[in-house]
Amino acid sequence: MNMFFRRSINEYQRQIGLKESFAIQTERLRETVESFNWTKFEEPPTNRRGLRRRFRLLLLSPLVEIAWADGRVTRRESDAILQVAAAYGLIDDDAGYCELLERLTTRPSPPTVGRMWQDFHQFFENLSEFERGDIRFGLDVQAQFVAEQSSDNLMAFLRGERVSTSEREALEIVKQQLEKAETAARSREETRNAVALQVEQELLRMPEKSAPADDVYFGESKIEATLEDYGKLVPLVPLVKTAWAEGRVTKRERHLIFEAAARMGIKSETAAHRRLAEWLELHPTDEFYGESLERLNADWKNLPEEERELRRLDLLSDCVNVAEASGGTKNYPSGGARVCDEEIAAVKYIAQKLNPTADGASVAVAP
Repeated sequence: MNMFFRRSINEYQRQIGLKESFAIQTERLRETVESFNWTKFEEPPTNRRGLRRRFRLLLLSPLVEIAWADGRVTRRESDAILQVAAAYGLIDDDAGYCELLERLTTRPSPPTVGRMWQDFHQFFENLSEFERGDIRFGLDVQAQFVAEQSSDNLMAFLRGERVSTSEREALEIVKQQLEKAETAARSREETRNAVALQVEQELLRMPEKSAPADDVYFGESKIEATLEDYGKLVPLVPLVKTAWAEGRVTKRERHLIFEAAARMGIKSETAAHRRLAEWLELHPTDEFYGESLERLNADWKNLPEEERELRRLDLLSDCVNVAEASGGTKNYPSGGARVCDEEIAAVKYIAQKLNPTADGASVAVAP
């Protein structure tokens, strides 16, 4: 009896931890969805509200499939899914809420589920590596939690009989679909990176000519980009390098870089603005950074010394602001005044490239 009680207490504590993890991952996914750059989904602005609803419903679809795995949706499974829906804002969206309730009361047909996964893969391929990672981990936690809410037998639940065979199979299908979506996204990303590198090299080799109007960017969409557009963006390359220094670009860093672009007259929906967005989604190469800084030095070469130094200091100040926007190490959460070693090194590298005689020590970066 004592062993049974100990197991019951351990199981209860495990469920408390799983519930807390479920709530944390739901909040993280909500923040991830809110930070999406919806312009890259090639939908007119008037359709973006519907696009957001569709994607939030897609994030709920695997959970609905888990709930239906044993032929019915229990009250606890429904409550867990509705909790996620509320976090995503679907409860306040009449159309989204009605569609979700229909899925919870009528099991989606196999063709409907197949189309759902096709749509999910299409959305997934448009996300960054970090967004995909957040979604995969968050969905894994959510799916496991929903699966464990199916049992109505308290004694069986406390004995650790958590998930039925059909639910385990459903969890495996969700895992396989997420892995398949990740593989497809990585393949597409590698293709886009290869084409992007080729385009950047061609642009850097043609200082006096406009890029052909039919240049293909990332192997899909045709963007009317010219060397004039690239010239506008060159002063923003140091900010992009700083943002990527620790391996990812945060929402606050993106905001600061687009603010700097707006100050330079780069308007939203233009070819230059789209190009900048692509640099923040796919990490440019070190060769591109180096050649861009050389180009910037060449552009400033004939300026009066005082103006050249003023531009350099203003640019380095913007780089420091971007570095501070992401926070520093794990001891300094995002938004703090400190920056990580990688960002300090990036700013010093930029300072040296823009003034080869300097050692970068004069750059005021908080340690």
